[in-house]
Amino acid sequence: MMSDSNEYNDRGSWPQHCREVDKAIGGYTKAIELNPDEASAYAKRGLAYHAKHEFDRAIADFGRAIKLGDDSAYLERGSVYREKGEYNRAIADFNKLLVMNPDSSAAYWERGQIYIRMEEYGRAIADFTKPVEMYPGCDSTYRMRGVAYLDIGEYDKAIADLNMSVDLKPDRTNIYQRGWAFDCISKHDKAIADFNSLLEMNPDATDGYYSRGWAYVQKGEYDKAIADFTTLIKMEPDSDEFHWNRGEAYLSAGEYDKAIADFAKAIDLGDIYCHLSRASAYAQKGEYDKAIVDYTKEIKLCHQDLIAFYERGNAYKALGKKFEAIADFEEFIRLAKESEIVEHAKHEIERLRN
Repeated sequence: MMSDSNEYNDRGSWPQHCREVDKAIGGYTKAIELNPDEASAYAKRGLAYHAKHEFDRAIADFGRAIKLGDDSAYLERGSVYREKGEYNRAIADFNKLLVMNPDSSAAYWERGQIYIRMEEYGRAIADFTKPVEMYPGCDSTYRMRGVAYLDIGEYDKAIADLNMSVDLKPDRTNIYQRGWAFDCISKHDKAIADFNSLLEMNPDATDGYYSRGWAYVQKGEYDKAIADFTTLIKMEPDSDEFHWNRGEAYLSAGEYDKAIADFAKAIDLGDIYCHLSRASAYAQKGEYDKAIVDYTKEIKLCHQDLIAFYERGNAYKALGKKFEAIADFEEFIRLAKESEIVEHAKHEIERLRN
């Protein structure tokens, strides 16, 4: 009977590698029927269910494998919990595995990813440092630790790690991440160089055009930004986000009519929160009545939108509507509480009342 179960266990393995996951599940299920105490069959079936995103079934199978003595299944079950967003359960599984196997670099890696998502960056850095020490040739651990350093403002350490990840493996993931990091610390030329490399590898990489476009905006090279966003729109003409991106570039360039047209298109495509951007374009163009209409729509959609109240107040002030302007500035102050712009709003109210 044991040899028969091993035969089905092996049958399950072959089709899974060929991405025929359902066949794999069938093979493992038959192996379990023949030998219900075969931990590896449960673990392998759990992997197959995980591949199908049938998380609860995967968790059940990994749990059974653990009860049958397969401690390595803690890693797989923790990974499923991580994908489900059940971080505390995932961490508990990784902790148990690390007690039994303190050299499990995969457990440190998995737990480190969770700590980043939980914004516990110090713990994330400690976890990624472990596999860096164990396997200094692994690019992904340097990349993830670099991201954690970036999030806590340790930019030199972040760039050092991201440089190492690119040196070890100059692929699109590592190059993009370093470019993004350069952009975050306002080293836009270096960011653009990385995004250029990314686009040389893959001319259809939308994230490359997107990120390079925003780097150009930050540099004030609006024509180049508009060109990148236009390329994105040609690739995905029904993307409200890409129309909004180009609209923001046009707005920064002072091309208000083109900005308004792009924001209108984004709204038509479903971006209901683009009224704020279009309102800003109308206001900068001096069309305050139209700006107020859009600010009002934005406020109805999101009453907590501080900027909409503040800017609508400015638009009312420009039209000489003092009472309406004061009401908006007061509402802004009530909602903002400690915003840096609060003092400006208070001064505006004083000037309007005098």
